[in-house]
Amino acid sequence: MFSNRFKHPLKQLTLGALGTLVIAVSAPLAYADEAAPIATTTGTVTAVPISAQLPLSGAVTIQDKKLVTKDEVFDYELHLPVISGMKDAKYQQALNANIAARAMAVAEDLHKQAKADAAEADGSYEFRPYSVYVSFEVMSDGSDAAGNMLSFKVLTYTYTGGAHGATIAQTYNVRNAATASQVKLKDLFGSSYKTLINKAVSAEIAAHSDLYFPDTFKSISDSQAFYVKDNKGYIIFQQYEIAPYAAGMPEVAVNIPAPSNLASLPVVVNGTKVAPAKLYVSKEGIAMAPLRSIAMQLGYTLGWNAKTQSVELTKGAQFTSLQVGKDRYTYAKMAPFKLGAAPVVKDKAIYVPLTFFSQVLKAQVAYSKDSVTITAAVK
Repeated sequence: MFSNRFKHPLKQLTLGALGTLVIAVSAPLAYADEAAPIATTTGTVTAVPISAQLPLSGAVTIQDKKLVTKDEVFDYELHLPVISGMKDAKYQQALNANIAARAMAVAEDLHKQAKADAAEADGSYEFRPYSVYVSFEVMSDGSDAAGNMLSFKVLTYTYTGGAHGATIAQTYNVRNAATASQVKLKDLFGSSYKTLINKAVSAEIAAHSDLYFPDTFKSISDSQAFYVKDNKGYIIFQQYEIAPYAAGMPEVAVNIPAPSNLASLPVVVNGTKVAPAKLYVSKEGIAMAPLRSIAMQLGYTLGWNAKTQSVELTKGAQFTSLQVGKDRYTYAKMAPFKLGAAPVVKDKAIYVPLTFFSQVLKAQVAYSKDSVTITAAVK
């Protein structure tokens, strides 16, 4: 029903029903019976839970609660994230309830509008049924390996009879702790977060000026959508905000600064503390980590070529190499790319940017107040 319509969403969604999320512990829409029918003003729909257990140990569980309905003037398909396993059960209940309430509010408002517009048409023109489609994507799973960060986005598409519909992205970033809390850009990037992020966005626009509206971007907003993954904040811009429809919803990745006490934090790799591993921050502000001790704990074999000052890393069919003094890294058959710093020799060990383990070796890297965790990707 929706497979073709939602590939290229566009333009007409209003923001009224998608306002600021308010976490209310007394929220009424908790899920006592996951398969029970739900009565709404648009009729009765059946929720069909689909297991979506995330793979990493300690991660929260996310289920897809699918709600569907259809009549002559309107249809919706809602895939709602239902979270369980958070350390703060009250916050979890309120979060689930608010996401569900927000999606239902959009659907019910648009259903009312569809009925009114269809009646007004009265056969004078072809009325096309209106639609709502909601989906979600989890970016960070709230586990220890993710720095206890739960981060996901919810996409709401609406169609109101035009050539195209429109999609709005909403994001949720929560510290999965005994007392959960919303994570804001200021928490990740410091008090000068706007200056830092605006600089990164402006650089991205300048590098790909053909993809963006000229002279449109001035600054991120106070309520800018973003998600967190592998120690990066991904800044999301809505359709038409800074670029034409063909660009979709642009995302700009910005490295989250390393904590000030980085050098004193232990490094935990695949759940095991790596005793000799000690990190430091370079003069350019880039977190650097010892290559051998961490890569070996991730299961790689290392070979050293003294003549070329290079290291080869292998793990089964995986292979990569790097050279001291050259900011040039490769992954699979991709073109070489930079990480902002070249490998260096320090205290008789080779150090690489901490992002080497996430961007090249595809491990999950996260900071917390107690440690730096690196976890091999689950296949």
